[in-house]
Amino acid sequence: MFKVLLVDDEPNVRQGIKMMIPWDEIDCEVIGEADDGDDGLNKIMTLQPDIVIADIKMPGKTGIEMTEAAKALGFKGKVLILSGYSDFSYAKTAIALGVENFILKPVDEDELIEAIKTAGKKIKSEREHRYKQEIGREYLNEQLVKGLFAGDPIHVAAAVDEYDFPSYCAAIVCSDGSHPEQSADYNTVRRFYDALNNVDIVSVDISGALGILFKGWKYADVMMSLEKLRKELSPEAFISCGCNVSSPAEICVSYSEAADFYRKRFIFHHCGVASTEVFKKSRTAEDIDFADRIYAYMEINDTEKLNGVLDRFMESMLTADNTPEKAKISCITMLMDVRSQMSRSAADKKPENMISDDFVNEISDMHSLSRMVEAIRTKLTDISDACFGKTTKSTMERVVQYIRANYNRELRLEMLAGIFGYNSAYLGKVFHQYTGDNFNNYLDEIRISEAKRLLAMDEYRVYEVAEMVGYSNINYFHNKFKKYVGMSPLSYKKQFGGGKDE
Repeated sequence: MFKVLLVDDEPNVRQGIKMMIPWDEIDCEVIGEADDGDDGLNKIMTLQPDIVIADIKMPGKTGIEMTEAAKALGFKGKVLILSGYSDFSYAKTAIALGVENFILKPVDEDELIEAIKTAGKKIKSEREHRYKQEIGREYLNEQLVKGLFAGDPIHVAAAVDEYDFPSYCAAIVCSDGSHPEQSADYNTVRRFYDALNNVDIVSVDISGALGILFKGWKYADVMMSLEKLRKELSPEAFISCGCNVSSPAEICVSYSEAADFYRKRFIFHHCGVASTEVFKKSRTAEDIDFADRIYAYMEINDTEKLNGVLDRFMESMLTADNTPEKAKISCITMLMDVRSQMSRSAADKKPENMISDDFVNEISDMHSLSRMVEAIRTKLTDISDACFGKTTKSTMERVVQYIRANYNRELRLEMLAGIFGYNSAYLGKVFHQYTGDNFNNYLDEIRISEAKRLLAMDEYRVYEVAEMVGYSNINYFHNKFKKYVGMSPLSYKKQFGGGKDE
């Protein structure tokens, strides 16, 4: 139904038009009236009618002036001007302004009805045209987003010209394996993001899945919105999220990470939203402890202690409240933590090829906990032998080796004592005899030495260097550095690295 506004300074004229026109029959309704050009302009911009029927001569603005002002403010509706014979000279001006029709007074009922019908037909035609244009734009945008997910150079080039956002992030929402349009979760996702800006939703080449592209969102806001969405979806639905990236060319990286989490959903389905950050937070202290100890024994190639900690790991899962799925997740989580540690401290060993996705998938299909652990035991033992080799080093040599390989992590004498099977007080005494220094000073000197090297490179900020060498507190790092070097980290950076103020 088309909305009509009547603008005339004569109340009897407005009332006559309201009475003579069968509004319902021509699919129209009168939504308002105005008694002069100024009031008419206000009503036009407030009510946004489809059709305005206005007198040409009124107090304040004339019908022509009112139309001109409304068009300048963006009004797209149709205007019908009522005029006497003496005002017909205005017709040319009215037509130039886009006035739909110029109707002479006294108004002929049939003529006005026909003019309103004609205006309505044009409005309908224009709406259909805009709809087709919008559908076309949606299709082109969907193809663009799909191309960006795939890393297609042509679509990346197009996005570089079209997008101007500081960040991008891709996510995947998967329901029950059916086509997205047939999934109960499909409309929920669409509805959830419909009112939000800079979010594109497309079907992707994953059965029953939708891809979401966030443009210009902070990563924390992305995760918050996905967590809220997850609560509205069915229990079997799965959401994964990639990292935040800074350019259209990197969107494929974010999507690839989300897709990787999707492929490993048997690990991450217990999370609200599968992502690196959430995965890290989801680990228990026990999982972290086992992974640390396992990798420590791999690094020093101590097969006996490695087998012992794996035995205790399996025993820890043999509880009454555990389930096969929970046990499987624990095994995979521990294995991924070990791979992550290898990636940080033994990148030259190509850990991605040693603990491969194929191996992870292989053990995930096993139905026996003992078979899973035995397969992991064999794999980790082989990796330890291949990467770190058999050694005849003394225990203190191994301790020093471990400290130098892991100085950038949280290290305590008590933790080392647990790994190497010593009383902490005894280990501290033997360590001092072997190195000539106590444990804390020895660790600080290694860290400060590495910090000096990184600062001289002039590639990192002071706080970044602090984190890279194992100091989570910047003030503590500043005090330690000044103690050992005699100047602040920033002063050292300026003197030896040419660093600028931060």
